[in-house]
Amino acid sequence: MISFDDLLENKIQTGYHQFKTLGIIGLVEFCDGIEYAYMSILIAIVQKEWDLNKQQIASLGSIFLLGIVIGNCLCAFIADLMGRKTTFTIFTGLSVILIYYTSICNSFNEMMILRLLFGIVFGTSYPLGYVFITEVSEPKYRGRFAYTMGLLFVIGKIYLAILCFFYLDDYTSGNWRGLIRVNGIPVALTFIFSLLFLKETVSYYLNRGKYQIAYQEIEKILQENTGNQETLTDDEKNGLVIWQEKQNEINLEQQINKYGILSKEYRFITMKIWILYILTNMQNMSIYLLMPFLFTDNNSGLSSMLYMFIVELIFAISLYYFIDDPNIGGRKKVIGYSAILLIIANGLLYLLRQQFLFTGLLLIKLATRALFSTLGLVCCESYPLSLRSQGTAMAYGIGKSSAIPSPFFLFPLFYIDPYLPFAVMCLFSIIMLIIDCFIENDKTMKPLESLKQD
Repeated sequence: MISFDDLLENKIQTGYHQFKTLGIIGLVEFCDGIEYAYMSILIAIVQKEWDLNKQQIASLGSIFLLGIVIGNCLCAFIADLMGRKTTFTIFTGLSVILIYYTSICNSFNEMMILRLLFGIVFGTSYPLGYVFITEVSEPKYRGRFAYTMGLLFVIGKIYLAILCFFYLDDYTSGNWRGLIRVNGIPVALTFIFSLLFLKETVSYYLNRGKYQIAYQEIEKILQENTGNQETLTDDEKNGLVIWQEKQNEINLEQQINKYGILSKEYRFITMKIWILYILTNMQNMSIYLLMPFLFTDNNSGLSSMLYMFIVELIFAISLYYFIDDPNIGGRKKVIGYSAILLIIANGLLYLLRQQFLFTGLLLIKLATRALFSTLGLVCCESYPLSLRSQGTAMAYGIGKSSAIPSPFFLFPLFYIDPYLPFAVMCLFSIIMLIIDCFIENDKTMKPLESLKQD
């Protein structure tokens, strides 16, 4: 009996195929970074340009998140039916079309519809990034590959911040239409590259019982990585079949097909992941919604945003080196470190206010970046292949659903006291630290797939 993880470690290893896959799906993380930074800027600009009231501002912030949640729910189920590649390619293609129509939008109602639709299609494609990377990489590099995607997310924000100098006058005025058209270029490239070069994962074919296709794909990957024509032995083929059938038996015993991620075996880890995602998204929204307004009140220019993103990138690079070290890093410890940093940063930001504004926002961004990258890994590593896309996408969706109402209470708190939202976030961070104490199964440097007897 042999698992695909065994083949990855001992025969396929890491090479051209993994880096090609990372390059293609990493573009979606790059675009995700652009989108989240752009969302807050867009709200601030159209508020002034279209003379929007507080209710409309909150609605514009929430409608995109609602679309993301719907898209995440779609991804949770269709990715296992249509395949990772097919789902990824179709919905990145639709994203390109919606970006263009957003750039020619002329009214608030049109913008609401387009942001909802873009949220749906984008929310369907971007959770697949972590699914892809965990299924094609061997255990010792899985964390670093996933964190590379996190680096691309930050680089996407830096890319947007640089473009802002050319397209915007300040946080509340400028050519936002031209900016969004330029931002559509990376999405278009993602669609083209995924259509031409991205391959379906071998794990997906094995789980669907398409063994002959899986064997052919493994041999193609071997040729890509080694440059030589290699074939699987009969023992390796039979071992993969026996292992997959045993995995299917265990899934049946655990009633996975009936209850999915809420089956008895995975119910508690699912609840813990959902709570962590909810709290992290709430914290994240406090930054993206309020940052332009806080910087404007503090008379900070566009350069402040760029400097913050550059420092965030440096921090993300440092995380790359110890995420796969169980002694000083690992999934559980990174979540704990991040929660502690959020408690300190939110507390000091509320107490020290403007004099701690740049440093406080920076620390919060660093902690949330570490949390998102780590939680994406934890999701993929906590579930078997048959539940991986469902577990990851549903966690994304549940997290984003909590952020939908956030503009409706963050802005009222902001208008009472600009720093009051951070006092609330400090309390949320304490809850996050408590939840982390109950996470048990840390798969840092461990095989992705395992059987009970292992």
